[in-house]
Amino acid sequence: MKISSKSQKTERLVRTITLTREDLSLLDDIERFVSSGGYRMKTDSKLIRAAIQIAQKSLNKKPYDLADIAEKVMSEDGRTQSKLFLKSKDRSGK
Repeated sequence: MKISSKSQKTERLVRTITLTREDLSLLDDIERFVSSGGYRMKTDSKLIRAAIQIAQKSLNKKPYDLADIAEKVMSEDGRTQSKLFLKSKDRSGK
């Protein structure tokens, strides 16, 4: 299957995970960190995906750009919020 560079189709897998109260607190911290960059990721799945990418880069001592990670996570999500985000980005000319 050929996918255009403009619209990436992501494979969605369903996996049940158990989170502790401490895990949820850490997700809240990640949400605040991501929000400090001007991005709103209110769903746990987006926060977990961003956290995984940040952690992977940190563990491998690679630099990361919070904006790139946030944009990638939001654009890959099929919800309305990401569609609105992409529309506003197109309007701003970035």
